Amino acid sequence: MSSHLIVHGAGSRLSCTVSPGTGPEVLFLNGAFSTGHDWKQVLRDLSPDHHTVTFDARGRGHSPSHADYSFSGALEDVASVLTATKLQHPILVGWSHGATLALRYAATHPGAVAGIVLIDGAFPVRVFHEKAQRRIRRQYRLLKAPMAVLGSLGIMSRLAHHRAADLVVELDEIDAGLLPDYRSLDCPALIIAGSGPHPGSPAAEMRTMRAAAALACEANARVRLFSTVQANHLRILPRHATVIISAIHALAPRT
Repeated sequence: MSSHLIVHGAGSRLSCTVSPGTGPEVLFLNGAFSTGHDWKQVLRDLSPDHHTVTFDARGRGHSPSHADYSFSGALEDVASVLTATKLQHPILVGWSHGATLALRYAATHPGAVAGIVLIDGAFPVRVFHEKAQRRIRRQYRLLKAPMAVLGSLGIMSRLAHHRAADLVVELDEIDAGLLPDYRSLDCPALIIAGSGPHPGSPAAEMRTMRAAAALACEANARVRLFSTVQANHLRILPRHATVIISAIHALAPRT
């Protein structure tokens, strides 16, 4: 039986859903503009004995808006959720922005994490240089109206368009410096990569990002490419829940 709670973080209030179980503990970390609802198919197919936690990040879903949407603030919230829900040695499963959060948290908290599943994110490469950054900011200006509508409905984030663009640019800069995080990992990491395009990103950018998975695997023997799935970035979670669950199961015995 799932329960809901509010976690108070570093000036933030986060809406969490906890499904207790006697099996492995799993914390799911969302994409930059998504909510805990995006894990619906994975949670539906995952064995009910797993102890799972999902939450809406600042200004997403049922969590109120915030003045700080930085990566460092998001990382603080991961720690707050883990503390409030009393997860011990969990598996972290992150998609996109959440994959980078999972990697950074595991790398900076040795011994605290059983393993991480990185879904089409945390690729250690920079792809958004100056020209691409201008393109991104232009794209988010055009998305201002639909983002406002979807945010008001709780379907995606309530970030203003310029702050959403800032988040994407910042994440790219952080991803470029992830190799030290991979090298310092003391837990297994399984990478699930997508294929095909991503709305707003040229195919060449996506190929460059996903090719960098090889760099992550070379950096640490604990890191491996678990699967490349036939789905674009936005469709991996609903279309390939079974692959994600298989990756969780591959890590679960280590708990």
